[in-house]
Amino acid sequence: MKECGSRMQPHFPNLLDTLRHAHSLFGQEECPAMKHVLRPFAFSLLLTAHAMAQATVTRNVNLRSDASTSSEVVEKLKSGTQLQLVEPDKTNGFYNVTAPDGQDGWVWSHYVKLLESTPSPTSTPTSTPQADFSSQLMSARKPGSGQPLIESGSEVCGPTGDATNSTAIALNNSKNRTDVPGDSDYIDIGWSDLANLPSDRANDFVGVPVRVVGFLSHKINVENTGSGESTNCHLLGDSEVDWHIYLTHSPAQPISQAIIVETTPRTRPQHKWTTDLLNALVNSQTQVRISGWLMYESEHVGAIGAQRATVWEVHPITKIEVQSDGTWIDLDSQP
Repeated sequence: MKECGSRMQPHFPNLLDTLRHAHSLFGQEECPAMKHVLRPFAFSLLLTAHAMAQATVTRNVNLRSDASTSSEVVEKLKSGTQLQLVEPDKTNGFYNVTAPDGQDGWVWSHYVKLLESTPSPTSTPTSTPQADFSSQLMSARKPGSGQPLIESGSEVCGPTGDATNSTAIALNNSKNRTDVPGDSDYIDIGWSDLANLPSDRANDFVGVPVRVVGFLSHKINVENTGSGESTNCHLLGDSEVDWHIYLTHSPAQPISQAIIVETTPRTRPQHKWTTDLLNALVNSQTQVRISGWLMYESEHVGAIGAQRATVWEVHPITKIEVQSDGTWIDLDSQP
């Protein structure tokens, strides 16, 4: 049997050099041999112990090759598809299941409903996993309070920008917050789950501190052209505008397939982010993890499918991390 191992990685003196040599952050060989040898045996035992435990998916969902939103999509499962649980316990929020065609894979547990006959390692749930996740989001919600933009000790733009209508004022109030959640406050959410959050739950979910994994695509768009945005009083200086960043499910995707995540001039002074640092990640194979406040950008609904995949955003961003050898590295931790 082939032994598992890892390739030797070149050493770079700092994170920026590492990002510029993105090939050193990925490409490690997986070692699935033992898993594939043992899985059939384990599955046969589980069939006996759990009496062919049954479940169903509550919406269209991806069957993945591993318990991760970044793993390969094996096939698409339609809402109502009946599944067999390979194991009753979750792994990283995923159930290991067998689809009707015999394909083995992993499904995000929030969209899996355990049928009554399925033994559970805990007490019988009183609500579906999807409802439980919605409750988790709602309980974590913290409404924002916009802060003024300060330059050289003077206020150059108010907490809600120069908006005049109530909708824009409310949006800008959320965009211009500067508070930072504690590390334990963030709710991990899959890229697809964030993109597919329902539009009728904006009042429930806006202001939730979330953490989502994906890839940076297209470019880092510094909004310093045109007429500017009301949130920043239509100012156009490089230090006075938002950066539109395109977070996609896979590397090098068009903006029509992106969740927009944004840094703001009110929060960037707290961080070491630069366009050079972030551009090194764009269209690379390096996975990133974006943390920040969940927001529903209702003014851009018409752009869905053309300039974005959804109007749900992470805005403002409070942390950017990159994955290196299975570890998340905070860009603010660089020398």
